[in-house]
Amino acid sequence: MFRSEAKRPGAVYFLSILVFGPITYLAHELGHWGVGEAMGVDMWMTLNKAGPALGAYESDTQALIISMAGPLVTLAIAVLAYVTARMTRSFIAYGVLFFQFMQRTVAGGISLLGTYPNDEAAAGLMLGIGIYPITLAMMAVLFLMTWDTARRLKPGLAINVLSYGLCSLIITFFVMSDQILRNGGVQLL
Repeated sequence: MFRSEAKRPGAVYFLSILVFGPITYLAHELGHWGVGEAMGVDMWMTLNKAGPALGAYESDTQALIISMAGPLVTLAIAVLAYVTARMTRSFIAYGVLFFQFMQRTVAGGISLLGTYPNDEAAAGLMLGIGIYPITLAMMAVLFLMTWDTARRLKPGLAINVLSYGLCSLIITFFVMSDQILRNGGVQLL
């Protein structure tokens, strides 16, 4: 499925980011929602957020597990894309990996700026270790996998800059659309 015979990424590569980026973005949120529901919590979900319908979790442990569920889904997707890219030299898998790196880097950057403690930062606060350790560890692991794959596939600076721009547009679209939909009272689940 991810096999790419091209020596350089082209239109199919960018189209795959447009398709798989949103799918994996939603998979991240479904990770929170699904684990919460599996733990017996009535959950809601929007494009960019998931939480308990009653406004609070029953315990700190429950909150911690649900908070980390989304990032762990993202990490699993990234590992699958990394292994696929290494085994098949697939630029499509590289695009999927690149998007996971971008998604958590943007979320981590917002957390590190102190604006809003996103998933990993919130988990760090719950564990009493602060916002930095889990956030930076996730960003580092995803960066290293992305860098190693780029080193092997050699997509080039222009492709990486265009990928950055496309991923940024997708993430911005999700965040802004989510805010508009939530202001209108719209939830996905």
